[in-house]
Amino acid sequence: MLLTGFGLGLLAILLVIITRDFYKVLAARVFLILLIATAGFLLDRIVPDEWRWLTASLTGALPALFWLLCQYVFARRPDVKTLWGALAFYSFFAPIVARIFSISSTDQLYLVAKQIPVYVEYVIMLHGIWVVVVNWSDDLVDSRRELRGAFLSVVGAALIWASWTLNFGYGERNWLPALISVAALIVAMILLKGRKGVLLSTVPVVDKTAQQEKKKSTSQQEIEAAKLTEIMNAGFYRTEKLTLSMLAQKMQLPEYKTRSLINQTLGYRNFNDYINQLRIADASKRLISDLEAPILNVALDVGYRTLSSFNRAFKEIQGLNPTDYRAQKSTQQTQ
Repeated sequence: MLLTGFGLGLLAILLVIITRDFYKVLAARVFLILLIATAGFLLDRIVPDEWRWLTASLTGALPALFWLLCQYVFARRPDVKTLWGALAFYSFFAPIVARIFSISSTDQLYLVAKQIPVYVEYVIMLHGIWVVVVNWSDDLVDSRRELRGAFLSVVGAALIWASWTLNFGYGERNWLPALISVAALIVAMILLKGRKGVLLSTVPVVDKTAQQEKKKSTSQQEIEAAKLTEIMNAGFYRTEKLTLSMLAQKMQLPEYKTRSLINQTLGYRNFNDYINQLRIADASKRLISDLEAPILNVALDVGYRTLSSFNRAFKEIQGLNPTDYRAQKSTQQTQ
């Protein structure tokens, strides 16, 4: 009971912080719902039986909400209208239908409404973890990189353990409130680390030395930004299998500084987005300047290894596939 109260208290703190500072952000609203569902999980064993349907439904929504949050926070191009989104909805909705219609183990729909959703929960949670991991090295936002680590090591592990214990009976249920409490505490610490002064009314002290260091840092950053522009203008972005590490070596800078430089001076949040913009801009010019050049040759010349990856990146940026883009631009030139 004490651990449950402790966990609920931490969740309440997170609810206040996120509602106050991030409510307008879609990912934050999903996180708020996730926190409410987590509270339902903690309350499930202590609420009266007539309210158990509500806490059970909230608990069942946790895997789907975890997947949804991973999409909105960590995916390069969040897209929930996919097969994965349908599976997430199914894992949450099917047990509710089973509960409403009192489907038992003797009913024909029991397998579809009760058993299969249990395994689908693990599939979508693992896919959510995959989304967290897959673009980790290309993420240019330091705070989000830290958050990836927290989600991977704490929140994901807590959800999988909790689901395993609840669905299959392995493990000790009495430890689950403690597990959720620790997970909430770690997420709260990471959040507060980036939001100094939210709970404590601290007023920043103006430090002249710090201001001078900031000016010096800005001047150095301008020099590094100019060097980055020079390297890219020379066509370094055309390098096949280009990585952030390769660019950092070319810049003769640590990888974290190169990451920060691209993020802070150019506004990109993902390294692949930055490189794709440069490559597609180059490819767009080539498609128009040489109408006879095969599209595959253009794709290879600007750094893509396959035509499919080139077509996908081109359509994301230009809104048309390369063939239609070339036809449209050539028609405009002849008019």
